[in-house]
Amino acid sequence: MQTGGYVAEASLAAARAEDPTAAVADYRAMVQALMAANRQLGWVGNNLNQLTWHLNRDGSWPQPDTVRRLLEGVEAAVEVVDTAVAQVVEGR
Repeated sequence: MQTGGYVAEASLAAARAEDPTAAVADYRAMVQALMAANRQLGWVGNNLNQLTWHLNRDGSWPQPDTVRRLLEGVEAAVEVVDTAVAQVVEGR
């Protein structure tokens, strides 16, 4: 997110709220949650790329339990992003 966009959205959240300080803090927390989720999804994507490399190399599933945990991690990260995006959208 660009700095100007963050300032504009935080200002609008503060202007609409009864408690501007709390509104800005809530908005900041939502943006931080989105950024953290984005990092997690990047890490998961890296792991998926490594898994794909293994599958293409020898056609076997390396450590099926690891693959299952990886996919569960993907689902959890997507849920975090979905929740954070919904919160940001509801605030508009």
